[in-house]
Amino acid sequence: MTKQMTTRKLSILACLILVVALTGCRTHRSAEKQELRLKKQYSEQVVQLAKPQAELTNLTARTSITLDYGVGSVNVKGRLKMRRDEAIQMTVTALGLMEVACVELTPQHIYLIDRINKRYTKIDYASGMLNNIGVNFETIQSLFWNRIFIPGKADAWQQAEDYEIKVSGNQLCVTPARQRMLKSFFYTDEDCRQLQQTLLELSHYGAIWRYDDFEQFDGQDLPTTFDISITSSSYAAGAHIALSSISTTDNSWKSGVDLSRYEAVEFDELLSILNTLR
Repeated sequence: MTKQMTTRKLSILACLILVVALTGCRTHRSAEKQELRLKKQYSEQVVQLAKPQAELTNLTARTSITLDYGVGSVNVKGRLKMRRDEAIQMTVTALGLMEVACVELTPQHIYLIDRINKRYTKIDYASGMLNNIGVNFETIQSLFWNRIFIPGKADAWQQAEDYEIKVSGNQLCVTPARQRMLKSFFYTDEDCRQLQQTLLELSHYGAIWRYDDFEQFDGQDLPTTFDISITSSSYAAGAHIALSSISTTDNSWKSGVDLSRYEAVEFDELLSILNTLR
C-alpha cells in the first residue's frame, strides 16, 4: 500500500468520523430543542398534575383487592379512607363485616395492624431504608391521589428546571431533573392532562403503578382502579385495587388507631395475616 493511498484512506476515515460526530451533535441539539418545546407547551399542565386537586381533601371508598404474591393470589374486600396531608387508611374485612387488618399511613409513621391477634408494627419514615431511598408520606400520598412527585420532597415542579419531558409512544414521560436513589418516571396522556402511569426504579427493583377507569369528582378526574406490580430479578408481586361507592364529602371518619391493647411486634410476624385472609 502506497503512502498516498494510506493518506487518502485516513482522510476518508477522518471525514466519516466528522460526519458521524456532527450528526450526533445535530441529533442531541434536536432532542434538546424538542424537550424545550415540550416544556414550554406543557409546563402549566405538569405543575397542575403535581399540585393537590384544590376541591378534594377527603375520599372514602369500598375496595376490592386482588393480591398476587408469586405462590398464589387472594381477593379481599375492605375500605380506603384518605384525608390529604393527614392520613391514608386501608382496611381489610372478612365476609364484608369484620375488620381483620388495617394499614394506616400518617406523615410520621406507617402502621400495620393485625386486628385478629391484636398485634401491630410501626415503621418510621425518618429512619432506616425508607429515609435512605427518599420515601416519605408525600411520596405515598401522591401515588394514591394520582399526582406526580419527586421522591423524598414535599414540594417541587415549580420551575422548568425541576423536570424533563420526553415523548414515549403516544404518551409524554415526565421525570425529575435531579433523581436520588429512588428514580421516578411519570407517563401522561399525549396532552399531559392526565397521569396514567408511575414507574419507580431502585437498584434491581422496579414498580409500576397504573391508573385506569377515571371518573369526575368535584370537577376533577380520579382513577377508580389501581394496578400495582413490583418486580426484581427473582421476585414478582402485584395488586389490583378497584374502588366503588366513592365519596369525596364524607369527612366524619377519624384518623389514628388506639393501640393501647395491641402488642408491638416485628414486621415478619405480621406476614401471618396472609394466612388469615386465605
